[in-house]
Amino acid sequence: MAAPQISKQFCAADSDLTVSSSDGVRFKVHRKNLEVHSPVFASAQSSTRPESGQEVVELSESSDTLELLFQFMYPQPQPDLQALEFSTFADLAEAAEKYEVYSALTLCRMRMNLKDSMSAHPLEVLLYATRHNHSDLANQSARHSMGVRVAKAMEILPLDTFKAWILFRERWNRATATILSNMLHSSNAIYSDVVRKCLVVPNPAYQYHSELSWVEVVKLEFIPTSSNYPANDSFVSTQSRRKRVS
Repeated sequence: MAAPQISKQFCAADSDLTVSSSDGVRFKVHRKNLEVHSPVFASAQSSTRPESGQEVVELSESSDTLELLFQFMYPQPQPDLQALEFSTFADLAEAAEKYEVYSALTLCRMRMNLKDSMSAHPLEVLLYATRHNHSDLANQSARHSMGVRVAKAMEILPLDTFKAWILFRERWNRATATILSNMLHSSNAIYSDVVRKCLVVPNPAYQYHSELSWVEVVKLEFIPTSSNYPANDSFVSTQSRRKRVS
């Protein structure tokens, strides 16, 4: 039987904990580092610490994800998140949320909130935001995703989120159509110019949000952030209805 693969970066001879990734790579790490940087690891270690010997803990994350995550638990330069492929970064962000590694969480949320992430991966950002109830991030990414095809949204989003996204999309399209119609029939030349530009892009109310910032469509929310907001078709109200039925 072949010996298990050991991480080249985390292979401390004095480690007192071995973590095994989902793809079989083992990380020789120190309990104290994990406990200090993650309350989840701290709680688990205090309840499962063996009386003697080296413990092997199997985790569901890949070796690539754990290699990045553990770098935030040691006094060393942190990885450049913007240099990572988005899928690799998204896996790290999920792991940081799961294990509550706060040194990584803030940076992950900052990258999720970047314009490049929103523009290229709005549905993936929306999925992350709804999973972890980051309402501002969910609302921004939902607005960015209004030009995405329904078929793609169906592939990426779980059913509950997809249903809420469809409802949000219907509200967005109705509001956009009403506003553009009103502007088209306005005598204001500035309105007419904005309408002409909006007619040739898939998500006009977001692409031209600076010029339309005063209209209600830009303020539509996927997850309500205030009690005054009508949440009839929101992700939160969809979740609540499902829970009441079940």
